[in-house]
Amino acid sequence: MKQCRTRVHRFKGHSRQFCRWRTGISLHSHTMHSKEYLGRLPDYIAKFPIGGYILEREIGRVHLHEHRVFDFDKVYWTPPLSPREAYALEWGQIEKTGLAPLISLTDHDNVEAGKHLGMLAETSSAPISVEWSVPYADTEFHIGVHNLPFSRADRWMSEFAAYTKDPKSDRLREILADLNGEKNVLIVLNHPYWDSESVGPAEHREALKRFLKEFLAFFHAIELNGMRSRRENREVLQLGKALDIPVISGGDRHGCEPNAALNISRAENFPEFVHEVRNERRSEIVLMPQFFDALPLRLIENAWHALADAPGEFGRRHWMTRVFIEQDGKAAPLSQFTGTRFHRVIEKFRWVIGLVANPFVRPALRLPFLGYEEGGL
Repeated sequence: MKQCRTRVHRFKGHSRQFCRWRTGISLHSHTMHSKEYLGRLPDYIAKFPIGGYILEREIGRVHLHEHRVFDFDKVYWTPPLSPREAYALEWGQIEKTGLAPLISLTDHDNVEAGKHLGMLAETSSAPISVEWSVPYADTEFHIGVHNLPFSRADRWMSEFAAYTKDPKSDRLREILADLNGEKNVLIVLNHPYWDSESVGPAEHREALKRFLKEFLAFFHAIELNGMRSRRENREVLQLGKALDIPVISGGDRHGCEPNAALNISRAENFPEFVHEVRNERRSEIVLMPQFFDALPLRLIENAWHALADAPGEFGRRHWMTRVFIEQDGKAAPLSQFTGTRFHRVIEKFRWVIGLVANPFVRPALRLPFLGYEEGGL
């Protein structure tokens, strides 16, 4: 087996940097087909004193006047961009580097984006990919599955859904082994250190050790993630070196900021890129300028993209058509709650996020985060 090689480059702002390369690859980003819950955002808002004050006051009013708990874990949004809009956004960033773009969109447990792009002449070469949410022990890992064969994509999604509903390690081993039999499919462990289920860092890392011991042989790469901290990504690079497995990029874009981490390659098409990672075991990552901005501010800006009006294909321009509240096992758009205290809380939440994301305010807010993530990368 070839020794793996991962190299990380910082974007220098000119196309001459990439004269040796042919393509730029955008991996792992989301479209209108993903559900994103607001549960963690109050923690980021609370970092800003006015934000914490307004949220506590409005949520307190709901408790007082309606005798109910406002649960942000029951509120979700769908990203503002359609598959075609997301594809165009990623294409535009890569094209400016002088490279030919390859783009793989990976919604949560959903392949509609790739199938939709495959029906359009200008995007027909886009792979069908997914970010599969895999329960394991008390936590969850996210697996990027890129370039599923069109004729078998729905069958694979049924297999994934069946495991998610009834997770058993033996069955996961069978699925991953069969998936490896698809020679043009790339299997990636996304943001391995992210404790998405909030079981606790120590518990999640212990589960990660067991997960890798059981299933590492079925993975072709692990992910350096454009929406995780630099400290965490340094650990991912160290993990890749320790495991002798390539580390590839994953931008994890949810809003209107293009992916902050890309791969660069001499491959002419996506199957050739898969071969480069799977068989040649090498990866070249480039970090874009936005990667080095303060992460809390980038997360707030992404939230603003979710709660602001968008370009809006398919009648989704207004932000209230993309925010949903779950009640009694059903999800209803926020537009059905107009005038209620639910609506007013979200409006206040939206106002705070809009203030923080304002381009005239952001430079001042960067000051508290200077040195937030010092170090390499």
